[in-house]
Amino acid sequence: MNHSANMHLRAPLPADLIDAVRAFTRGDIDAAIVLGSGLGGFAETVEIIDERATEDFPGYPASTIAGHDGRLLVAHAQGKRLLLFQGRVHGYEGYGPAMTALPARLAAALGAGLLIVTNAAGGLDPSFDAGDLMLISDLLVLPAARGMGAELQDFGTDAQPLTRPLFDPLLLDTARRAAADAGIPLREGTYGFCSGPTYETRAEIAFFRLAGVHAAGMSTAPEIISASRAALPVLAVSCITNVARTVRQAVTHEEVTRVAAQASDDLARFVHALLRRI
Repeated sequence: MNHSANMHLRAPLPADLIDAVRAFTRGDIDAAIVLGSGLGGFAETVEIIDERATEDFPGYPASTIAGHDGRLLVAHAQGKRLLLFQGRVHGYEGYGPAMTALPARLAAALGAGLLIVTNAAGGLDPSFDAGDLMLISDLLVLPAARGMGAELQDFGTDAQPLTRPLFDPLLLDTARRAAADAGIPLREGTYGFCSGPTYETRAEIAFFRLAGVHAAGMSTAPEIISASRAALPVLAVSCITNVARTVRQAVTHEEVTRVAAQASDDLARFVHALLRRI
């Protein structure tokens, strides 16, 4: 792993990285979309203009996790020009928040009008089913979560103080309407961030439930917070890949990516309906 890519938090994004991605997109981006674990299939439903491995961009961190292909794609869909991040990096891979929030920071630097973030998450609400989609309407980040807190709050000159809600109520309503357009049942709730790489412990599950968390995962929160600080509108959706209904359970990454892939058709229909509305 190239730990040198984990840049100092106070430094702005490297100019050569921004320039390389801007040259790759060759024009303005209407929306950027982060495709999480097993959800990269959305790329098969759009017109691909160009694609490139993230390793081809200077200083871009390398993903080490199955289900995260590590590719950037420029695409057209619903009359919009898109930048797709097919996979992401996580804090448990050894990267700090400057890297785990990189898609949001790049989208903001490129002038995107919207960031859509997706992930695979464990459901904590007993009414959820594996394969459900959940619109994230709030976050819970534990103070001790690695790479969060004060670390995520200081990116230097390319971020603004977080003085606005993380999620625009009108944008959330647009997402609800898009789900109705697509005929997709859309859950809604709070996403709890865990550092990983282990799945949530029984104690964490109990605590999160007590705190009102509906789904938990190991990504997305850095991107949401960074986008909000950059005044970049953001929507986030979790694919519920497993549901903690019993005290003892076993969850594997293979199961998570398999269920996410099965739900990718619903996610694609939802995102296309959303793009038509923005």
